[in-house]
Amino acid sequence: MGLLGRNGCGKTTLFRCLNGLLRPMRGKVYLKDQDISKLGSDQIANLIALVPQGARTVFPLYVIDMIMLGEGCHLKAWESPTEESENKASSIAAEIGIEHLLEKQFDRLSGGEQQLVLIARALMQSAPILLLDEPTSHLDFTNQHMVMNLIRSLVFNKGVTTVITAHDPNIVLQYCDDVMMLKNGNILAAGAVDENLNSSNLRLLYGGGIAIEQTSSSQVVVPVK
Repeated sequence: MGLLGRNGCGKTTLFRCLNGLLRPMRGKVYLKDQDISKLGSDQIANLIALVPQGARTVFPLYVIDMIMLGEGCHLKAWESPTEESENKASSIAAEIGIEHLLEKQFDRLSGGEQQLVLIARALMQSAPILLLDEPTSHLDFTNQHMVMNLIRSLVFNKGVTTVITAHDPNIVLQYCDDVMMLKNGNILAAGAVDENLNSSNLRLLYGGGIAIEQTSSSQVVVPVK
């Protein structure tokens, strides 16, 4: 599912509620029929992996260590990652194409490189639900589509339920099965992409000047005068 909406509509706030970082002012969040407010942080982390828009580190962690942090929810107190953990982290890095960054410091990477590392850290959690807050931000065109194809493969091959926020409706149109449109903290439309992501709803969401056009091979969202 892709979440669409203008800046400040509540996409990131909704993510924080879904992940238990914020408590809703009203209503409840249920995760596998459990009230998320009654679950511990380790229980939530075993079920949901969150990729934020960015991250800062207090210590100069190397990329390999940053990725292995994703396994923390599976370790007991004072337990350290094993050689198997390092091999798994290296394998995930290779899958994303960042194996050449493993021995570099995370805080010295570009914004796009850091984003890929955060995605690798989330995959290290092996959680059945993956939340990605603008996963293509800071990424160049090639890496945007590489990441989205990777997410699609996780959905189809590993059964990972995935929700992303996006500013570009084309990302949702091309890669997502479902869409939820948020406007002023409310749901404007929700459901299958082919039924709800249309020119009419997009104009209501963004205030006009936008439409979906059919090209020779696919549909594309474009600005219009």
